[in-house]
Amino acid sequence: MSTDRIRGQETSILVTRGGDLEATLTDIQGFNLELEFELKSQGYLGEKTERKDYIFKGVKFDFEMHTHSQDWIPFVVAVQDKAKRNTPTIVFTIAAILQYPDGTTPDATLTDVSFGALPINISARAEYVKHKIQGECEDVQLTRT
Repeated sequence: MSTDRIRGQETSILVTRGGDLEATLTDIQGFNLELEFELKSQGYLGEKTERKDYIFKGVKFDFEMHTHSQDWIPFVVAVQDKAKRNTPTIVFTIAAILQYPDGTTPDATLTDVSFGALPINISARAEYVKHKIQGECEDVQLTRT
């Protein structure tokens, strides 16, 4: 039986810096997106259960990738320059585009992301060099098509 579930091969991750595509960040192995919420719980006298509420606290993301040339270095330098306030107005955006078998292509867009640590993993002679990109932003725009 055929299935209409989406797979990674139908997903594209696009990273832009100042509106320009980071064309060399293409060998992405996995992408994680997490909408963060904080659950609040408060009990009151005379009530038999606690009242629940929650607060939206932004978005976390991470992805791992390999590289096929040294062209990833300007991206890392640009991230470092923004963090040092050498270029504080540069905006990084990450978009995950999903291509479903029914032809729809919703996307999740993270605008003005801030990055965390950018480790480079060289684990063994026979393994590819791996980069992990991780960060956060204030919100995600989810668009249905």
